[in-house]
Amino acid sequence: MTNRISFLMIAVLLLLGLTVQTRAQSVSLAMAQPEASASELYACPMHGDVSSSKPGKCSKCGMELKAASADIAEEFIVRTETEPKRLQPGQKTTLRFTIFNPRTGEQVKAFNIQHEKPFHLFIVSSDLKHFDHIHPTQEPNGSFTIDTILPQAGLYHVFCDIFPAGGIAQVVHQNLVTDAFKANAESVQARLQPEAETSKTVDGLRVEMKCAPEMLRSDQPTLLRFQLTDTKTGQPITDLQPYLGAWGHTLILSEDAADYLHSHPINTQVQDAAPSTIYFETYFPRPGKYKIWSQFQRNNKIITVSFTVAVANPN
Repeated sequence: MTNRISFLMIAVLLLLGLTVQTRAQSVSLAMAQPEASASELYACPMHGDVSSSKPGKCSKCGMELKAASADIAEEFIVRTETEPKRLQPGQKTTLRFTIFNPRTGEQVKAFNIQHEKPFHLFIVSSDLKHFDHIHPTQEPNGSFTIDTILPQAGLYHVFCDIFPAGGIAQVVHQNLVTDAFKANAESVQARLQPEAETSKTVDGLRVEMKCAPEMLRSDQPTLLRFQLTDTKTGQPITDLQPYLGAWGHTLILSEDAADYLHSHPINTQVQDAAPSTIYFETYFPRPGKYKIWSQFQRNNKIITVSFTVAVANPN
């Protein structure tokens, strides 16, 4: 499943069903099913945001859905601690995350692995200009720690993408605020301007994004196609490397950061020859403006490109 796949054919296939994770809810385009009990939940082992009340195949990668055996369907508690406690912009900060069972209050130490990691952490500034995708390390006591730098004074969104044992795949959204920051959250919210430019060049890689359908609308499946070209030769690249078990990763945030969409490529077989065209499925839950960050690995370096798009009301 590589460049030979027709762009339009894939777009049609999306109509068969798609599930994505937003901050508030899991939205499914497949036929509505009665609400499943915890014992009836099936989930993709690679895409934790894809779940169903019955056995089937993942709408993103085609893998068989596995019984999740989730005893707890609600959001787990994430306690975040920082060192120093008063965050200083431009200086190293240590973050510590401890996860607790929402029913018993006991610390959770076992996690399912998603794309080679038990914890995917996204830190994004409130103006959506700063983006960081990092992976905290689990300590012997079960908590997770990582060092980072918040480059400017302000408010930062923190998205903890985890899959606790006994629970479901989930994203816990929190905020960090640097010392001496006085403004309120609304005043520093992003004011995105959709871009006419559909290609970006970073570190010798030209990335062109095309959407199907071309006019983006909420409440319908959408396909993002990324064409990767070497800027020196002008030819499609042949040396893309897998990144965290996939040919790339895409994160999409709404302007107010309320909707979080984490997508992985349709091109799932990383054992195949490296593709130069990568396809991502997504679904915009509301009209508005969104920022898209996509990451690819080449020459052992992670390359991040971003695009800003406008999403219209459904027909």
